[in-house]
Amino acid sequence: MIPVVDVDIKEREIEAVKDVVKSKFLIEGKNTKMFEEKFSNFTGAKFSTVTVNGTCALHLAMIALDIGPKDEVITTPFTFIASSNAILFSGAIPIFADIDKETYNIDPEKIEDKITDKTEAIMPVHIFGNPCDMKAIMDIAEDNNLIVLEDCAQGHGALIDNTHVGNFGQIGCFSFYGTKNLVGGEGGAVITNNEELFEKVKSLKNHGRSPAGGYAHYRIGYNYRSTDMTGAIMNVQMERADEILSKRHHNGNRYRKMLKEFDELVLQKIFPGHQHSDYIMAPIIQKEGVTQQQIIEYLKSKNVGSRTIYSILSYQQPCYKDLSNWHLSRVIDYPDYSKTTCPNAEFIAQNHFELPMVTSLTDESLDYVVSTLREFFDNH
Repeated sequence: MIPVVDVDIKEREIEAVKDVVKSKFLIEGKNTKMFEEKFSNFTGAKFSTVTVNGTCALHLAMIALDIGPKDEVITTPFTFIASSNAILFSGAIPIFADIDKETYNIDPEKIEDKITDKTEAIMPVHIFGNPCDMKAIMDIAEDNNLIVLEDCAQGHGALIDNTHVGNFGQIGCFSFYGTKNLVGGEGGAVITNNEELFEKVKSLKNHGRSPAGGYAHYRIGYNYRSTDMTGAIMNVQMERADEILSKRHHNGNRYRKMLKEFDELVLQKIFPGHQHSDYIMAPIIQKEGVTQQQIIEYLKSKNVGSRTIYSILSYQQPCYKDLSNWHLSRVIDYPDYSKTTCPNAEFIAQNHFELPMVTSLTDESLDYVVSTLREFFDNH
């Protein structure tokens, strides 16, 4: 089976973890600090700090930005549920704006439609690694005095005019989950160019301590620290980042060149000056009568891994359709998400399928994937 997920871990990462275990210093330490410096250099941000995972990075960002109870945060429904959950964690209210049908990203015009006097922030998600229209989003934010928190969980290596995503809003949040371009097993990071925010996030992730540590706690904080084992893996991943991302970009460009000949499919639109991270390749079916499950099952029968990703939108999730069991519903009136509709997001959710993009994918295997797709459509 040509896999959809194949973690790019080599002997160097394994040896790095062994060294940490042998040292018996497993908590955040020298490896974590080294990785934070490398990640700042990689993204071009002045400051970065590591967290236990990407979800915690988003939660910390929300708290550090003082986005709290009953504030409204506009975001996309076509993403992993962690994006809107992080809004709920802080007591704020997710407001779902529809996406652009071509880019799959949140539509700036739909953002404007959702702004009220309770709106505090916008959380764009660079879905599949495709940078959002950050110029339009930042203009809207500036005109309405709104905070922008970028969810860059899928955006390692995604650029807009050579500036890495995460540098446009006040804060950018990343994930190093085991499927990502750069992997730590778990792990996340917060980047910012604001030193005050940086210091606040560092304190919040460490039980509200000051940089001096100890047992004085100046904020109500969390234990969202990472481990030095994750730091060790990520140090090696950063050293290999050019190699890993170059291979993904090669795969993405090859797919785009070959699949543009398919009338039955349309690919995610990438704006001029934008560099896709090539995390996920997910075409949209244009041929009537063909379902995503038909294609996925056919590909699997031919030993090609495939799946849907966000076929259930965030507001369609069972826990969002009925928030009565969420403890903050005792004090916060949430929208009735069962009545939310985002037609473009719903269309993309039901008409996409994922293709293998892993670094172990050879040109021959990629060509086989494309020829298998051609075979499918020729028979349907």
